[in-house]
Amino acid sequence: MLRVMIVIFLVVLAGCAPRGRLAYLDQPSPEARTIFVGSTRAPDPETGQPYGWERSLDLRRARFAVATPPDHEAGVIDYPKFGYAADPKTQFMVSSAQIDMSKAEFRRDLKAALARQNGQAVVFVHGFNNDFAEGLYRMSQLGSDFDLPGVLVHYSWPSREHILGYAYDRDSVLFARDGLSQLLGDLQTAGARQILLIGHSLGSQLTMEVLRQEALAHNQSLLNKVSGVVLISPDIAVDVFKSQAEAIGMLPQPFVIFTSQRDRALKLSARLSGQEDRLGDLKDFKRVARYKVTVVDVGAFSVGTGHFDLGDSAALIKLLDRAGQVAKVLTGEQMGRTSLASAVILTVDNATQIVLRPLSGG
Repeated sequence: MLRVMIVIFLVVLAGCAPRGRLAYLDQPSPEARTIFVGSTRAPDPETGQPYGWERSLDLRRARFAVATPPDHEAGVIDYPKFGYAADPKTQFMVSSAQIDMSKAEFRRDLKAALARQNGQAVVFVHGFNNDFAEGLYRMSQLGSDFDLPGVLVHYSWPSREHILGYAYDRDSVLFARDGLSQLLGDLQTAGARQILLIGHSLGSQLTMEVLRQEALAHNQSLLNKVSGVVLISPDIAVDVFKSQAEAIGMLPQPFVIFTSQRDRALKLSARLSGQEDRLGDLKDFKRVARYKVTVVDVGAFSVGTGHFDLGDSAALIKLLDRAGQVAKVLTGEQMGRTSLASAVILTVDNATQIVLRPLSGG
């Protein structure tokens, strides 16, 4: 009963927390990071924000420039919230935006950006209980903290933006598959040579569903452009992941799964879904040993709910940066085995597990 009461208390607190909103700088920043956006969210008539939680059958294309606050620290994401004044010194804010671009205009600008980045693109798919602004700012933070290579692209699917909206979000993942496929098609048409897919939480489910969908459609030309997949705290039942991987066939490489058994959000997800085995808190990586994947256990760096340690833990970011692993993973190379002094590395069949530990001595 006590555990149930704790869960209810956490749900109430999360439901009362102010949400992220789009806030604009008074003057455009020349150093703002450009992020291309595809979204299947409809406008929000209540708040006046251009993207809400209701579903849009049409893929809405946009381009944002997001400024990183000058006082930003790695592992910290602060963004403007409803009911509070925005602070450009400490918060990510929008420098400029073009919303509801035509397909031709979007692809033209995307083509020009890809040409400047040697055809490389990074697509981030947000997770459960995210509003549009939160996903956009998270993409900007990842780009800043990890110096992501290539054009930054964010796919924003219609999350209900509420801790009690889990069923709605799971349905939205299925609803949003075609939109993500269309966005990847835009990238292919615009000249992308390498597309890195990053999915978080339920966004990992969406990412896998689209890869499966393209494989079943025999769209090998698009799949060949996918230069790697990173799943962060994936909210996917292990058996579902295995069925998706079987349908995809040869998984894009590298294929990296960040896991943690201290992920409280996934434990709540397990309660809500009635399925305890989530890929993001995989207890025995041998269950996926037949697939060529790298499972990275980051539980030792757990902060907050432990659901986005890759982006929220300054210590983990520091370790990966010091080991030189981020660039290798995100540019298509497998994780090296010699530079991770604070790791235990195991290999079974095709899968590799890396258990990361904090650096000693700072």
